[in-house]
Amino acid sequence: MPTNLGTTGKLILAFVTLLLGAVLIGTVASEGLNKTDKLQEVDEYFDMSLATNATPGEVNTSYAFTVAYSPSGWKVADCPISSYTIANGTGGVTELTETTDYVLTTTTGDVSFLNTEEVNQTFASDNKTYITYTYCGDDYMNLGWGRTAINLVAGFFALAVLLISVGLFFSVAKDFGIF
Repeated sequence: MPTNLGTTGKLILAFVTLLLGAVLIGTVASEGLNKTDKLQEVDEYFDMSLATNATPGEVNTSYAFTVAYSPSGWKVADCPISSYTIANGTGGVTELTETTDYVLTTTTGDVSFLNTEEVNQTFASDNKTYITYTYCGDDYMNLGWGRTAINLVAGFFALAVLLISVGLFFSVAKDFGIF
């Protein structure tokens, strides 16, 4: 049975590689998901008192609100706002209807409310209208093949660490004559 430093070194390196891989795989996968998942803003609200018309309790249709995470730069064309809902200020219970109660320009994030009964009910409650929407972060990978490649990195990293560790353990077993 050989007990030289080479075999001991291989054994230590195999354990360190395996432990390091187990610790880093979560970080690698999380960073990949941060670049490939869209973000969601929930219950951002507009203060409808800013859009009051000359007639009390009616909305000024020429006043436009802008969402907090409006698209800019490359996101205007490649990643506009998506999956959005707008509800009036009565606790977000009554969902407003697009083109009937409001118009949302997804490429700019501008929302214009129309003078309808549903919208005007907001003034009778708390003057707030809530929007929930999905948007792209600044570091979002907008190319489909790029998202696929980033999501594969964690898997290949795990396979590489596993194969290195198995190879080193196999080499140690061979040094001891097990194989």
